[in-house]
This record gives sequence, C-alpha cells and structure tokens, in this order.
Amino acid sequence: MHSAPASWTPTGEPSPLAGLVPSHTTLSSTAGDPHTGALLADNQGSARKWFVYRIDARNSPDNLVLAAGGVVWRRSKSGELEVLLEHRKRYNDWSIPKGKIDPGESPVMTAIREIAEETGFQVRLGKFLKRVQYSLSGNRDKVVFFWSAEVIGGKFRANSEVDRIAWLPVAEAEEKIQYESDRKVLQRFLKADVAWHPVILVRHGRAGERGTGAEDVLRPLDAVGRQQAVTLAEAASAYGVTELYTADRVRCEQTMLPTSQLLNLPLKVERTLSEEAALIHPDDTVDFWLEMCERAAQDEIPMVCSQGGVIPTLLEEMETTGGIALDSRTCKCKKGGMWVIFVDDHGIAKAADYLPSPLAVR
Repeated sequence: MHSAPASWTPTGEPSPLAGLVPSHTTLSSTAGDPHTGALLADNQGSARKWFVYRIDARNSPDNLVLAAGGVVWRRSKSGELEVLLEHRKRYNDWSIPKGKIDPGESPVMTAIREIAEETGFQVRLGKFLKRVQYSLSGNRDKVVFFWSAEVIGGKFRANSEVDRIAWLPVAEAEEKIQYESDRKVLQRFLKADVAWHPVILVRHGRAGERGTGAEDVLRPLDAVGRQQAVTLAEAASAYGVTELYTADRVRCEQTMLPTSQLLNLPLKVERTLSEEAALIHPDDTVDFWLEMCERAAQDEIPMVCSQGGVIPTLLEEMETTGGIALDSRTCKCKKGGMWVIFVDDHGIAKAADYLPSPLAVR
C-alpha cells in the first residue's frame, strides 16, 4: 500500500496544506452498504444493466471471504485481443488471476496487487466486470470482484503460485478455462469494449460540519477525510490517471493532494466546479465536465474533484446517446466516493462504476 508525503507540491515548494495529510495513515472502514455490489441501472431485462454498477465490500459478514482480480488483456502484434490465463500448480488448473483481500486493502488495490504477484504484470484497471460468489467449506462463502485489466508493463516469472501462463484469444480461453464462474467473467469481458476511455469524478472527503461564506470555503478535511484522500490516490494510480482538477475549496484540494503527490501530477484549480459557481453559471460547469469527457476520448485520464451538489448535475448532463442513462436517483456520490465513467471515442458515456468509499474493507 502506498502512502503520500504530506508536504510535497508539484512545484517542489512546501505545501500550505502540510500536516493535513499524514505521511503514514492507518486505514479503517466506515459505515457502508452491507451488500458487496449492486446494479444501479433501472432498465430491467436489459443485458446491459450491469453497465452501471455500485462496488462496495465494506461491512461484509465475517464468514464472507473477499477477493479481487481481473481479466488481464493485451493486443498481439497482429492486433488481436488476447487474455491471460494462469496455471496454478497447486491445483493443476487454468484460471483468471485473483486473490484474497488483505487487511487494509480495497478491492481495487487487491486486484492490482494480486495480478502483479501472480503474473508479474502491471495493469491499468478498466470497466468492472462481475461479482462472483460461491460456497466454501465451513459455512463460508467467497466473493470475488473482477475488473478488465490492461497490461502496461512487466514480465512473467514463474512463482510459488503460478508456474506458467497462456495468452489466448477469448474464445480459446473460454475452452481452456476449467471453472464455469471464470468462463462467465470472460463472457462479460466480451460485452465491454476495451476501447472505452475512463474519466473519474470524485466528491471531496469528509470535512466536518458545513459552515457559511469564507468559513466554508476554508473548511479542511477531518481525520476520516484524510484517510479517504490517501486511499483515493491509490485508486487513481490503479486507473492510470494523467490529469487532476479540483474545485477551489480547501477540502477539495486536500482530497486531491495525495494523488498529486503519488502520481507526480500538477493539481489544477477549476473555479467552475464549486457549488456556488454551478448555481451562478451552470453552463460553464457542465461545459468544463464535457471537456473532460472529450479529453478522455483523446486518451487522457482526467480525475476531477467537486462537491455533492454539483456531481449529480454533471452526470445527468453527459451525452449518453446509444449508451447509459444516469439520473438523479442513481448518480449521487458519498463523501470520498468516486464515479468512473467510460466514454467512447466521441466522449459519449457508455458505462459507469460507482465506488462509494475508497477505504479498506476490513
């Protein structure tokens, strides 16, 4: 797990926020939904309803074993889509990379770590694919969270868990794989488009009671908010964020500071992202967000931090022709939560994942 230094800024100067984000933070859970995942789309009977998904493993029962992994993919030299299967010598089987969530981890970070440990590859997460649950011995169940995961570096080396891998077209991988649950994950992978581009929208972390006027503008993150900020930075690294933007509120800037530090990216302040600016000039706020979607379509990966009163409007105003539809009932965002929106080459929203908390699940 990474932790971010507290006093570094992109310019190299001491930060005015120094000391507000500790360099070493003990992660803990906060109250959350008892379910480990839920569909947010409302069009029942549609094969695409999973395209808007809520991912939350906090407060899971003690007898539930939590794990995460991903369908690791690449393009061959000929441009063909290939996925990775690993051979586990202990079980003499072929499967998709996955492993248990360690204490202090979120499912997102577990997926990144397990893939790296088992295969040697660094990956960038894409669309969430599927939540798989099955029974274990001793009155226990196991839940595994699977993402699409693009290889961005690394090299396989045989290890204590995996002695060899195979890169295969998806159809061949489906035949070779030995578990029906893994096969269904591969089938779900085919329904997503690896060409989609992510753009991330974050609500600032917890910051105590709302104030008025200048007092509220300067309201800092509290202890939980600082934890959320550190773990949001790790989530940003998992998605390969390349640009950072924040509303001009201290709590928003503090939420993004650890990400700026961890990824060595400048943090750009955008005044149109505040609730006050959105009330006075709503078109400017929406135009900025749509510009972010266009930048994502150009292979940037923007991460934008705003306030709770702004986020639903931004999501509702996205162009969703031929894609998903986000409405006020589904597109709220908890403090410290993040929406990962996937757009096509034209900046039109095609899918979305909502992670209500970046904090460790246990």
